Amino acid sequence: MLRHGIDIVTGETLQLDVRSPDGSQSKIVEFKISPEEVNEGGRFDYNITLPVPNLQTWYLTPENKSGDAPNANDSRTHAKDNLMHKGSGNGTGEYFDLNYTKVAWFYADTGAKCGLGFGDNPWKAHIRTEAIEDDEVGHNLTVEICRLEKGTGNVTVLASHTEQLTAVGTKHLWNITCEDNESTTQDFSTGDWLAVRLSWDCPTDELQIYYKAEAGNDSYIESPSTDPGYPIPELSTLILFASGLLALVGYVLLERDKRKRKNKNR
Repeated sequence: MLRHGIDIVTGETLQLDVRSPDGSQSKIVEFKISPEEVNEGGRFDYNITLPVPNLQTWYLTPENKSGDAPNANDSRTHAKDNLMHKGSGNGTGEYFDLNYTKVAWFYADTGAKCGLGFGDNPWKAHIRTEAIEDDEVGHNLTVEICRLEKGTGNVTVLASHTEQLTAVGTKHLWNITCEDNESTTQDFSTGDWLAVRLSWDCPTDELQIYYKAEAGNDSYIESPSTDPGYPIPELSTLILFASGLLALVGYVLLERDKRKRKNKNR
C-alpha cells in the first residue's frame, strides 16, 4: 500500500498484507523504503514467516511431570501430576484410579517457547476407562484443557466438557469434545504451560482410567487444527524476492515515465 499514489517515495512505508493459501493465517508487515531501494527501482528481498497450523496429539502417561513445570495451583488434592507426551508415549503403568475427592493433572513436557495462540476452537479428549457399571453409571467425567501461568501455576481453563458416562460392559474409549471457554483466550505467553485436568464425581466408586500410550490402553488429547505448533510455532517462510515486486515496480516506473513525457511535451 502506497500513500503517494503510484510513486515510490524515500521514507515511505510499504505495507504488505501476506496470507496463507487457505486464508487461515495472515500477517501485515511494514517496510520502510530507503533511498538505495528507490535508486534500484524499488526492488528488495523480504522474508515473512507465518505459523503452520496443525493439530497435535498428547498422550497421557504414568511418568511424573517435568521438574520445570509449575504445579497446578488450583487448591485441589492431586491424584496425579504426570507427563503427557506429544505424538508418542511410554511407561509401564497401564491405569490409575481417580477418586471423586481428587483431580488428575497431566502436563506438556515443556512450556511455551514464545507467545502463541490456538484460536477459539474446541479440543478433543479421548479417555479410555474401565467398564462402566452399577454406581458409576450416570456419573460425570470432566476434562479441562488449561493454561498454567509461568511461575505461579495459576490455572486458566481454555476449553472443557463434562461427560455423563453410560453403562458399557467392557473397556471403553470416550470421545469428548471440549468446547472453547468464551470468557478467556487460548493465548500463551512465553513460559506458560499446557496441561489437562481430569475429575470424577461418583462418591461411591473410583474411575479406572487407562493411560499407557499403546493401542487399547491409551488416553490422549488432540489440539485444534489451529494449533500453531506448541511449544514453538512451526513456521512457513514466505520469501518475497525482488522479482515478486517486479510487476508493481514496473507499473510504478511506467506510470512515472508517462508523466515525465507528458510534462516535457507541454
